[in-house]
Order: sequence, then structure tokens, then C-alpha cells
Amino acid sequence: MFKKGELTTQQIVILIILVVSFAVILFFIFRLNLGKETEQDICHNSVITRGKSILPTDTFPLQCKREYLCLSVDGSCEVMTKPDVIKVETKDEIYQALADQLAECWWMFGEGKVNYVGSEVIPDLQCSICDMIAFDDSVKKEIFNGTGEFDKKELYNYLDKTKRADGQTYLDYLNLRNFLSSYSGDYGKINLDKQYYSLMGITSDVSTWGWIWRIGAGAGLVAGGLALTPLTGGASGFGAAALLTGAKVAVAGGVVTGLTGGVLVAAVVRGQSGNEYVPSWIVEVNSPEFKALNCDQILTSS
Repeated sequence: MFKKGELTTQQIVILIILVVSFAVILFFIFRLNLGKETEQDICHNSVITRGKSILPTDTFPLQCKREYLCLSVDGSCEVMTKPDVIKVETKDEIYQALADQLAECWWMFGEGKVNYVGSEVIPDLQCSICDMIAFDDSVKKEIFNGTGEFDKKELYNYLDKTKRADGQTYLDYLNLRNFLSSYSGDYGKINLDKQYYSLMGITSDVSTWGWIWRIGAGAGLVAGGLALTPLTGGASGFGAAALLTGAKVAVAGGVVTGLTGGVLVAAVVRGQSGNEYVPSWIVEVNSPEFKALNCDQILTSS
């Protein structure tokens, strides 16, 4: 005899059917793109739905597609086939275009507030490539007077001083203030003849340092030298710098200083969800820096 308020087997089965049916309906809503949502909206909504679900994360596949963008002065783009062309005329317009893409990528994947990968036993970094970005040769000729590169530090200086519509600087929105205010090393270059990813990553529900040691042990960079150094303080509660150097793998306390030849790979910050994230970042396609991230999965389709 059942006590009052106790669920019967039949009621439990009905609840399970309702939950699964709701998941299927949501899936088809995202696929049909009702309401003329943009690709970015579809991606964002699938991330939020996946993060809130009590069901396994695989129940809600992310609906996120990679964009192909080309920055151009004259509107042409010889280096990509049918990209979305962003017209630029000045360095600041280039930095603004890149800032907007970084911010959009961060927003699409929940701004560090959503755990959309669930719980995993093995520490890993799951990456999402939001954009593949190229520069038309007109950018080099018209804006940089034939010079083939610029320092990434110039871009992050722009993020530091430029505000979004909500009043935050791009740097603050991307949760990078504490990290970059403590970092004084080499940011690396953007080569206008190369292509770049705008990407972000999220760690599973285990120690970020487990993932970092997997980089050192599994990425084939122990002998070549991968130094990873924690940074202290800050509202985000956590920060890490990954640098390719000529030294052996080392982890030490404090701020990264005095590592000659080091190139910044990415920052790591703790988000509101409790996971650690690589906030939106610019990384050369298939470069040593990208490979050093040791992404376990790519969560966007090409």
C-alpha cells in the first residue's frame, strides 16, 4: 500500500516520458530555427539548454557552427572561399572587428556562467572554435604599408581601453583584467599572411592543473619546453599563463617574469559556473600555440 504523496511506478514512467519528449521538442525547435534566430542565437540557446538540463549532456548536442571571416579594405578576399567580408580602413577598425568576434564567442558559450560539458573523470580542455579569420592582402598594403604583422599586445590594449554598449571594457567583459594586468611577457604577433581562430575553452569538473599537467606530459612539449605559471588574486579567483619557452616544463608561484623567448598561449580564468575557462582568444590556425592547448574536443562544426 502506497503512502500519500509517494510516486507510483506508472507516475515515474510518465515523468520520464515527459522529460524526454520535452528534450526532443527542444531539439527540433533549434533545428527548425523558428523565429528567425541567427546562428549565434541558436548556438547560445543550445549552450544554455545543455547547461540547465539534468539529463546527460549528450542528450542536447550543441548547435554551434564556425564562421569564416575575412577583414578587407577593398571588399575582396583572395585567401578564403565565400567568407563573410568585414570592411576595415584603419588599425582601430581591425581591432574593433576582432574585439566584437571575441565578445560574441564569449557570449555564445555562456560568458563563463554555464557548465555545458558536465562532469568528466579525466581532466581536459574542450575547445570551441567560433571563427576562422583571415586578412585580405589589401589590409597589409593599405593599412600596414606592406608590414606583414602586428603585436597582439596592441589588440589587448584596445580591449583594455574600449567600452562595449553595456559600459564594460572588452577586457572586463572577457574576464581578462586580472590576468593581463599581471602579465608582462610576450603576447606574440598576428601575421597578416596567416589565418587565425577565435576560440574559447572549458575544463571539465576536475582540477585545471590536471589538464595543465596533461599538456606537459601528453602534448610532446616536455623536451621542447612548456612553462605554465599560476597567477594569484583577482575577482575571477584563478589565472594561468601558458608559454612556449626554451626551458623544461616548470610550474612556479607568482607572476610570469623573465622568461625569454616565451610566447603567450592563452589565459585561464575561473568562471561563475565553477569551471575554468580559456576566455575568447586569438590563436593561429594549427600553430604550436594551438596544439599546446591540447584540446580534447572541438565543440563547433565547420
